[in-house]
Amino acid sequence: MSIWIYLAIGLVVLLIVLAVIVLNSAVTVRLDMVMRKNEYKLHAEVKMVYGMIKRIYDLPFHLANGGIEFNQESVFKQGMTFGQDEQADQRQKSRTIRFRQYSTAIMATKGFKKWLRQTLANVHLRDIRWSTEVALEHAADTAVASGLLHAVKHTLLGWLSYRLIMEEKPAVDVVPRFNGPPHFSTELNCIAKISFGKAMVAGLVFIVRVLKVKGGVRSWQNTLFKA
Repeated sequence: MSIWIYLAIGLVVLLIVLAVIVLNSAVTVRLDMVMRKNEYKLHAEVKMVYGMIKRIYDLPFHLANGGIEFNQESVFKQGMTFGQDEQADQRQKSRTIRFRQYSTAIMATKGFKKWLRQTLANVHLRDIRWSTEVALEHAADTAVASGLLHAVKHTLLGWLSYRLIMEEKPAVDVVPRFNGPPHFSTELNCIAKISFGKAMVAGLVFIVRVLKVKGGVRSWQNTLFKA
């Protein structure tokens, strides 16, 4: 056999091995969200391919005009090999996420709820910490609000525990402030992980479901790219 045939076979085997390694790697997302007076911010760190690809997003936001408005200040870092210096690129972009537009786009996706359930079933969640402070004008109202927040948090996290894989018990805390001025603040931290292969499959299935609905692609384009 020619040496070129051996080289071709070796190249194919190498590509297959690399594909298997990449597909078996994990996509890890660390989320930190803070909502308090004059400070609404989401910090996300995304790591892929064993940490060789990394993206960091800092998104100050506020609720207005039927959605979420934010000035995107994203920092992108990527390293293709171990030990290589990381390159950082900073950019700013103003975006608005309107809930009504996303509701319309979701309706234009065939079997969106089924797709969401199947995708969440592959997500691992850990290091969940959710702390909230609440203070109202009267101590009795503060106590009632604190109890309601406890119930809402445990109900939501209980629902999530049936939809995805919680690797550890969440740390949930509600702190009533009886002597301070009226205010509300909450801070949420968690780490989500899904295999790269399953994330790719979920993305492909989502695209197919959008294509199955007439006008689905246009609906998502108008939602994602509308200024």
